[in-house]
Amino acid sequence: MKVSEIMVTEVASCSPQTSLQDIAMLMWNNDCGAIPLVDEQEHPVGIVTDRDICMGAALRNKPLWELRGEEVTNDRELYSCGPDDSIKEALQLMEEHEVRRLPVMNQYSQLCGMLSLGDIVSFTGAGGTRKAGNTKISPNETMEFLRHVSAHHPSHKATAL
Repeated sequence: MKVSEIMVTEVASCSPQTSLQDIAMLMWNNDCGAIPLVDEQEHPVGIVTDRDICMGAALRNKPLWELRGEEVTNDRELYSCGPDDSIKEALQLMEEHEVRRLPVMNQYSQLCGMLSLGDIVSFTGAGGTRKAGNTKISPNETMEFLRHVSAHHPSHKATAL
């Protein structure tokens, strides 16, 4: 199964200079927990999660409208996949880097979709009939992935960003 068979294609995105207030509203209005940051050519340059918003505001002690998306991504490396990549490859990438969402980039390195933990789970075992007919993801693969990305990771000390 390919990423294109289960990825979400209507993805809200914003510029790195967008306020966390506006990013939070994008999440609310689009029922999602992460918003890709893109440059003028729609190339993903980062991703802001709901947790980034919470921790950014708490650690910087500033209101959301005073913080920008680029301030809370901490220059993290952005991991992504392509629409023609296999789900297995995407799972391995997500597991290796302990991420729950991957921006999907087209041949021009532009954002064309998102693949999330929820998308993968919805196609696991008997429940996988949303978009790809009867194609399903192995429950064993999904459980190994969930076990890894949901495990507690070394704690991070509360330090200012």
